[in-house]
Amino acid sequence: MSSGDPAAKMPLMDHLRELRTRVMYSVGALLVGMVISLVVTRQMIAGLTEMCDVCQFIVIRPTESIIAYFRVALILGLVLATPVILYELVSFVLPGLHENERRYLFLLLPGSAIMFALGISFGYFIVLPRTINFLASFLIDEAAAAWSLGTYIAFVTNLLFVVGVSFLTPIVVYMLSKLGILSPQILSRYRRHAILIIAIIAAVLTPTPDPFTMILVATPMIVLYELGILMARFL
Repeated sequence: MSSGDPAAKMPLMDHLRELRTRVMYSVGALLVGMVISLVVTRQMIAGLTEMCDVCQFIVIRPTESIIAYFRVALILGLVLATPVILYELVSFVLPGLHENERRYLFLLLPGSAIMFALGISFGYFIVLPRTINFLASFLIDEAAAAWSLGTYIAFVTNLLFVVGVSFLTPIVVYMLSKLGILSPQILSRYRRHAILIIAIIAAVLTPTPDPFTMILVATPMIVLYELGILMARFL
């Protein structure tokens, strides 16, 4: 932190007040995004349930439908609010960074929002259909797939969120390199360890014994890790 920066001498209570203000702005952006998302939430739920060809969805609690409805709206609102949330986060930590570190943060801000949205899209169009249909078809001759709507929505939204976060891998790798925490050489040297960790994460994210589904999740994560190394070396 630069000693000439007025923010460096800001009292603790002022830091806490600023943090509270930025958290409020972030929560406000999330609420606005959630309200906007209500327009398409019903269509999104229909799209999620139609992914399963053999499923029947039931509601077993009085409030289950409305909780599932607002859960989907919350995830959509988070996607819309991501740029604002990232901006508030960056603005809070900005005074404690050097000039070159500030430049990197502002460059990565839009990229983070785009990568998160791409991850959500990848999970929705590629990962979910295979995972859901495999789970629904397993032992279908012995038991029909009659799933609780709330449990199903919780499962798919959690999976989409985690896949979206995983697409931030190149941004995180690049930032760690530019901050001097990790170098491209170290990242390359421990590539095998990173691939093993990615494979374990992919296996956890895709709770099916189907290796192809796990590969669908792991492959882009490995590619994104390599992209992060390239960005750290040449940008």
